[in-house]
Amino acid sequence: MPSQDTFGKVRLKEKVESRVRGDLSARFGGECLETYRVKTRKGAGCLAYGQIASAKIPLSRMISPQLYWIMTGNDFTLDINNPEHPKILCVGNNPDRQNIYGAALGLYNSRIVKLINKKNMLKSGVVIDELPTIYFKGLDNLIATARSNKVAVCLGFQDFSQLKRDYGDKEAAVVMNTVGNIFSGQVVGETAKTLSERFGKVLQKRQSISINRQDVSHSFNTQMDSLIPASKISTLTQGMFVGAVSDNFDERIDQKIFHAEIVVDTKAVAREEKAYKPIPILTDIPTKEAMDIAIQDNYNQVKQDVREIVLREKVRLAREANSD
Repeated sequence: MPSQDTFGKVRLKEKVESRVRGDLSARFGGECLETYRVKTRKGAGCLAYGQIASAKIPLSRMISPQLYWIMTGNDFTLDINNPEHPKILCVGNNPDRQNIYGAALGLYNSRIVKLINKKNMLKSGVVIDELPTIYFKGLDNLIATARSNKVAVCLGFQDFSQLKRDYGDKEAAVVMNTVGNIFSGQVVGETAKTLSERFGKVLQKRQSISINRQDVSHSFNTQMDSLIPASKISTLTQGMFVGAVSDNFDERIDQKIFHAEIVVDTKAVAREEKAYKPIPILTDIPTKEAMDIAIQDNYNQVKQDVREIVLREKVRLAREANSD
């Protein structure tokens, strides 16, 4: 059967079709689905089309009615530290779809950073665990400028090597060197060496004893040595932490570097957990079937809105071309 007839007779589900189209388009440089309309692609046009086609793979994987449902609507605004309407926004990723949802979370993060990092807003905090699982655009600038706007940034990750792998050497170095407070448990390798160098060295007194048949000699000397050696950081037990903190002009801290155990008051934590209130239900849909219908209708509405936007832009461009 000719390939032309194959395209005419095979009909896939709408969501599956969009994903297959994106994968095929990127895999074959964008020509497999356009070969019947355009016979030849040469030069920069072919290169640009191939780059656009490559971008279709991650975008096509984001085509999900459930994701469309979450990212549409006007439930609340993202200015979480607005004095008139303060909010607590909690989002999570799915380890099975980390690369897909990471793009959506990165979009939210980049927008939130621009809205909260302003003057005359409430004190707020940006707490991100497992930072390498998402891409946070403008993270280095947020760390450098947010303190003056009363925004605290708390980042959590397993190892510096993760940050270098996912953010690149330059941006990871900026993040590591810009933060003022560090709390670290057991880490090994280059991360332990980097932390040891960051904590600095101290002048330590050493004593050596030499014993022979006639007498015993003692010698004392001083030497600059690591305040917290890398070997000690790599063998920390659970609950033991090393770190460094920064202070303010009116709040001086004499001992900025520490090596201590953080004791958790389990009884106080249990009392706090008992006082938790259930999360309120914002959208009450009685059955799963009704939920599926609502999600699918929203998905179809988004696609229709996109078609209308594209159509209006085509009409506008055509009018501008005719007027010229």
